[in-house]
Amino acid sequence: MDKELKELSETLLTIYQNNLEFLKENFLDLYERVEKLSKDIDSEEHISKYSLEYKDGYFDILNLENNSWFYGTNSYEDADNRVKHSNFSKDGSYDLLRKGISGKKLAVSQSLKNVMPIIEQINKMVDFEDIKFRQIYKFVFMGIGLGFHADSIFKKLDPFVTMIIEPELEIFRLSLFTIEYSKFNEGNKTLFLSIEDSKLERINNVNQFYHIHNYMNYNVKHHLLIENYRYIDEELKDFFASNSSIYFPYTSVLQNIHRTAGFIKNKERFLNVKLLHEKKILKDKEVLIVSAGPSLDNYIEWIKIHQDKFIIICVDVIVQKLEKNFIIPDIVFSIDPSYLCGKYLTTQDPNYLDSSAIVFLSQQEESVIDVVKGKNYYFAQSIDFIKDLGYLGSVSNVGAYSFAMAVHFGATKLYTIGNDAAFNQETGGRYASDSACTQSDNIELVASNDDLVSSYDVVEVDGNLRDKVKTTRRLLTFKDSFEHSIHSLQGYYKFEVYNLSDGVRMEDFEPMDMDTIDKKVVDFKTKKMDISSSLDSITQVIEDLDSEEDIKIINRIIKRVKKHKTKKITSRDNFLERKLDLMIWILTQNKSMSSSMFGNIFLLYTGLIDLYINFILNLDQSELHTKENLTKINVIWIDGMIHVFKDMKKAIK
Repeated sequence: MDKELKELSETLLTIYQNNLEFLKENFLDLYERVEKLSKDIDSEEHISKYSLEYKDGYFDILNLENNSWFYGTNSYEDADNRVKHSNFSKDGSYDLLRKGISGKKLAVSQSLKNVMPIIEQINKMVDFEDIKFRQIYKFVFMGIGLGFHADSIFKKLDPFVTMIIEPELEIFRLSLFTIEYSKFNEGNKTLFLSIEDSKLERINNVNQFYHIHNYMNYNVKHHLLIENYRYIDEELKDFFASNSSIYFPYTSVLQNIHRTAGFIKNKERFLNVKLLHEKKILKDKEVLIVSAGPSLDNYIEWIKIHQDKFIIICVDVIVQKLEKNFIIPDIVFSIDPSYLCGKYLTTQDPNYLDSSAIVFLSQQEESVIDVVKGKNYYFAQSIDFIKDLGYLGSVSNVGAYSFAMAVHFGATKLYTIGNDAAFNQETGGRYASDSACTQSDNIELVASNDDLVSSYDVVEVDGNLRDKVKTTRRLLTFKDSFEHSIHSLQGYYKFEVYNLSDGVRMEDFEPMDMDTIDKKVVDFKTKKMDISSSLDSITQVIEDLDSEEDIKIINRIIKRVKKHKTKKITSRDNFLERKLDLMIWILTQNKSMSSSMFGNIFLLYTGLIDLYINFILNLDQSELHTKENLTKINVIWIDGMIHVFKDMKKAIK
């Protein structure tokens, strides 16, 4: 018996050393954290919470704090039971292709005109009652324990990309004695590890997992080890709900280029990033950023009284409310590519915004500019199109964009109001009263009982000025936008930001109630700033935009693509091989164009349509991959690509 235990101990130690070498080579930061934890345990600087125990022929984890067992049963049998329920069907997976109302067919979107034909073809060809995949491409393990279940499921399903999320470093360290992690990363396989990460770090890891081989993102299999880790499942649903390729269609980028080129040809003024960083026009100013969340109603009188103490930056949808309350913003940001922004900026007094500066993203619809003719308006590039101007990024949330731009403008003390990321807790209203927008949510908590990712689920989260608030997954994307902005900015700027909003708690936004800001504002100086002169000093007019060479390259690509349409497709592998060869050639041509945006448009189109193409190619259904069906798919792909490149020409002509 002693000999068997000695051999077992040696085996465990060998596995552990192999894993350390693997981590050192592939996950150096995690390796260093594990090593530090081991040294701290040996020196008793860290008191272990868990220990690895061998009893009755199996391993378990003993919680030393409460003397309870992690498994409480045979861990090998537990793994066997779990692997029985793991299969190649859509069960136990995040279904990321948008479904129609019935849930039995894929939804067809008019905004994706060159992708619609493949969706319609799939709806004709596929039996959605019997979804079984030939191969599992992506798998997420939420909780590793001792890893026996992950090892067995991996052997059975053989996923291409694996992510392991374990909230406790101590538990992960114990698993290094029991399973070999290198197998998850061998050959063409890829492993992502998120171990005892903060939520932001965890989501960043999920983002990397999601964007590697993004053509596989039509379905992500998953396994939840223990119910205590259910919050990770909720985080993943939130992420997938707001990061689908469907929400970032290539058509919007094409439209973006067209509008940006049009404003440049019209000699409009654009922000110059180099000048912006040199001038720092908001340095040493107290900056108040006013968004349209419902808690703004609590502060509107307060803002009116103290407006002379702040540079007031507001979002377009709240302009009319500010006018009614005699508050004049210094800078208004408007980023949505919609005629509705013209409605938001239409005021009762036509001269109300005369002393304000209005900053648009260059994706703005042309009709909106007619509303502000004669006023001080400027553009920021919404895409990285003209290199000389520079590019500061773009987000879908105008409040988060306003915050980020204020920091880029040099602000070091910022106060935010109305960035709730939650509805009114009593009425369900999403916006402050008198906003140009009105919309409400059902305020009852909706339990999520399946893996259908919905942006309308109501969830309860930590509040900013109260313990808990209810919100929706969709509104939580605003929180994500603000947090992404602040963390990306903190690497380049030093600033303080205080959140006065009665909504969702946001990481690194310091909560501040009205009593506290009241005590601070008495020491603020009266603002002095000529806002239009300041904006003039950091903007410029582009004198020339030559697109002739780009059009020649696009014509060459279209000619080559048309020839590919006539080639015979003999098998599934033959189709994929020819498709890959053509894509590589096109990307090589794109490198010669004046802007990387042209290549990005092609990749966005490919990334989107490939979700559907790879979905159907990976299905295990009889008579689905016949030569006839593959030829139809090839023709649809080619026709869509031709339309995309023709649209590129229209955008820059």
